[in-house]
Amino acid sequence: MLSEKIHDWAVKCPERAAHRHGDKVLTYASLESSSNSAALWLHELCLNQGITRQTPVVVYGHKENEMLVLFHACVKAGHPYIPVDSSVPAERLRQIIEASGARIVLSPQQVPEGIASSKVLIHEMISLVGPDSILNGYHSEVPPDAWQVQPDEVYYIIYTSGSTGVPKGVQITLGALESFLNWVNSAFEPEESKEVFLNQAPFSFDLSVMDLYMSLSTGGTLWSVDKAQIANPKELFTSLGSSNVSYWVSTPSFAEVCLMDPSFNDTLLPQVKHFLFCGEILTHDCAVKLTQRFPRAKVENLYGPTEATVAATNLTITPEILKEFNPLPVGRVKPDALLLVCDTDQLTAAITAEKGVLSHRPETLPEGRAGELVIAGPNVSVGYLNNPEQTAKAFFSWQEQGVTWKAYRTGDSGLFRDGLLFYQGRLDFQVKLHGYRIELGEIEENLRRLPLVDNAVVLPVERRGKVEYLQAFVTVSKPVEDEFKAVLALREDLRQHLPEYMIPRRFKFLDKMPMTPNGKADRRALSQS
Repeated sequence: MLSEKIHDWAVKCPERAAHRHGDKVLTYASLESSSNSAALWLHELCLNQGITRQTPVVVYGHKENEMLVLFHACVKAGHPYIPVDSSVPAERLRQIIEASGARIVLSPQQVPEGIASSKVLIHEMISLVGPDSILNGYHSEVPPDAWQVQPDEVYYIIYTSGSTGVPKGVQITLGALESFLNWVNSAFEPEESKEVFLNQAPFSFDLSVMDLYMSLSTGGTLWSVDKAQIANPKELFTSLGSSNVSYWVSTPSFAEVCLMDPSFNDTLLPQVKHFLFCGEILTHDCAVKLTQRFPRAKVENLYGPTEATVAATNLTITPEILKEFNPLPVGRVKPDALLLVCDTDQLTAAITAEKGVLSHRPETLPEGRAGELVIAGPNVSVGYLNNPEQTAKAFFSWQEQGVTWKAYRTGDSGLFRDGLLFYQGRLDFQVKLHGYRIELGEIEENLRRLPLVDNAVVLPVERRGKVEYLQAFVTVSKPVEDEFKAVLALREDLRQHLPEYMIPRRFKFLDKMPMTPNGKADRRALSQS
């Protein structure tokens, strides 16, 4: 299992850096011993509080070494962890704690006040060393293997945007995670105990699962860049230049920002072997620039939702692919999974008629025809935590030759051509912006709750085939005298409830909302206004 691999690296190369963040280093020996101690402490705490196995634990912070230790400690004690980045508003953190039923919040940082009921235990400012460390007194034992999260149990839970205004918790089992890791480690062949993996995404974004666990499972070093470095290009490039990064894992948007600087090339990063992109569309232009500036590196285009454990398809972008395709395909499905293109209406009817358990594999559309993408296999989530209604809408299963296939309806449109999968965008009002999956309905719901707002529609603005920013169309309860001040006020109010990446860049005030004949907001008319 994954924990055994990490333990083996702690034995084989105890002083190798498992994680680097700024000038802070976490060795494999420290990761192993500290997570053992923290698991013993957590297990005792749960026993004393009557908290049962598999009750999730919220881990709140950013890129601190303690985050990795606490993730590992949770699963060693039999609990899935919920990573929450400290950049999210306090209200978002409160929603996640409430929706998940978590009884414990662990953090190396100060936790915002008033985010949970008195039933929730909050342990903040956690340190691995010092007289106040929670690890003191727990160094002499090793947690039993029987405590650990098992393959069919939930390993982590990542909260994604929800159309009702409340985020959804995607539950990923250890078995699903190991299915993903077996695939990417086989496909991209990291050399054991030699590689350095870039960590750009916050740990609450599932793209980070790829760099974090590819690194830890192969004895690599995870090199984290934080939000302050990303906001400061000079500091960022200084960090990258000293990193020896060999596996670059990021959203395409992050690479595009780096490519704006001519010094972003193989002189700055001579060790890079692979660029692994997921989370949003990799544009043809971005791929061309990368292949020109890093001629010895491979550019990999992956696709998949959080519900299918990071990614389920991949394609190496070769000169031949660049010459033949624009936009770029997202490749072929991983060996132990299926990717089907289905007629949405037919699929909905079949799932409804058979109550989510089909008698056979759903019918698929012929090559060249676009339809809804369905992913099935051991990498598929077991559903949304404490949300049976949304789970029933998105997940289903069928039996085939004695094997049960778990399946997820992505809500994405796509088609196969020449044996390759092409992503065609969303079927609903969900978008990807800078790698983050956003339910536009969640932003709209939060806008409608504000006193000034009567109604709101949020639309993506695209450029070169990808979402550039969000624009909000708003009708108001009273005339707006100063639009500039009104927009500032709306943004400030939204920041109390939503992460920064979900705040629309532009706002347009309307006298009345254009409507379709069936009484819904006319999004097509708004997009053309």
